Amino acid sequence: MMTDELKDQLGQLHQELADNPKIDAESAEMLRKIAADIELMELTDHGELTEGVQRLALDFEQDHPTLSEVLRQIVETLGRIGV
Repeated sequence: MMTDELKDQLGQLHQELADNPKIDAESAEMLRKIAADIELMELTDHGELTEGVQRLALDFEQDHPTLSEVLRQIVETLGRIGV
């Protein structure tokens, strides 16, 4: 069950990835995988998903603050919907 807010945030994440060629390929792939996992919400360990998004937000904080903020918003939304 994905909220409209989460859908909007995932759209922002995809847009940031498209607009930011400075993100290395490995990080971009990890972000795409997390976005896909969130969209499917078929993970058995939702805590692992949330922790992964939080780690990425911290990793990108220095060099990609906008992307980091989008990730933090996603973590907050996931928490509100019980993931």
